Amino acid sequence: MASPKPPSDAPEYRDPNGEYVPISLEGLNTGLTNDFELYVKAGEHFFLVKPKNVAASPSTIEKYKGKLPYLYIRAKDREAYFKRIDSALAHLMKDPAVSVREKAAILTDCAVEIIDQLFSDPGNPKTIEGAKNFTQECVVFVGQNQLAFLHLVELSNHDHYTYAHSVGVAAYTIALASSLGTYSPQELSDIGMAGLLHDIGKCMVDPGIINKKGPLNEDEWMVMKKHPEYGGEILRRHKGLASIIAVSAEAHHESLLGTGYPKKLRGLEIDPIVRIVSLADAFSAMTTRRSYSKPHENLDALKIIKENVDKKFDAELFKRFVSLFLDPTKKAA
Repeated sequence: MASPKPPSDAPEYRDPNGEYVPISLEGLNTGLTNDFELYVKAGEHFFLVKPKNVAASPSTIEKYKGKLPYLYIRAKDREAYFKRIDSALAHLMKDPAVSVREKAAILTDCAVEIIDQLFSDPGNPKTIEGAKNFTQECVVFVGQNQLAFLHLVELSNHDHYTYAHSVGVAAYTIALASSLGTYSPQELSDIGMAGLLHDIGKCMVDPGIINKKGPLNEDEWMVMKKHPEYGGEILRRHKGLASIIAVSAEAHHESLLGTGYPKKLRGLEIDPIVRIVSLADAFSAMTTRRSYSKPHENLDALKIIKENVDKKFDAELFKRFVSLFLDPTKKAA
């Protein structure tokens, strides 16, 4: 099935013809694009701004910084570029010379590519391995800076909802689970995978429904509500994945009072990790731009979630989630 199409009323950052691939402008100082041509998009056309085998000059980066979120590589270089990211990711995340913002830009590009590839081919084991690498390094990244996860969310928000939402849920789940202090690095990586891939079942839903501008009708909603089960089925086919990843995809729309779907689980029947993913999913869904509506401000979204604490969401997790957004220097010891 084809990858989800960008919303028609959003800035058209993606190439509808698939000949060019967006690369976060804020990651160019890492040198990962040195071997590739870079292009700028102007209307429907792409213009060369950097030849291959040279670094992007500071003047080139400064020229577009704050004006455009992306420059572009050719689609024919896509595989080579993302292989380079995959091999360099661990080093970059540990390099103190690479800024938090630059690290977030590379991680965001990596995550968006993973989601794009999995929506096209959800059975691809190589892409799943890439997702494992991403979430492992995302755990390292979030552990370096208490507010690092917000950079991931902000940088991904330039993109289509499906990509931005997946990155956002991964970032929030890792940040929230890390703050609890009870999970090992491997468990945090699995939790991040659960967040990143929670909506993978939507690749089995008609793109016309996924990208519809406005609320779904009753028939469309019944189709959409099948995506958790589709996601569980897809992820269980991948060997070597922690079981909670498929469970989270299947159960992230369950509710503490048993009013969710698809199984109407309630209370202790809902795994604690699923509760983390569910809270992150709801918050990201409300605060991420969609084609047909403006996002809620963070505070407004938190108020809506608070109204549903002990109905849908875990009260203690909600308190911890709110604390993620507080000034780290003013948190109680």
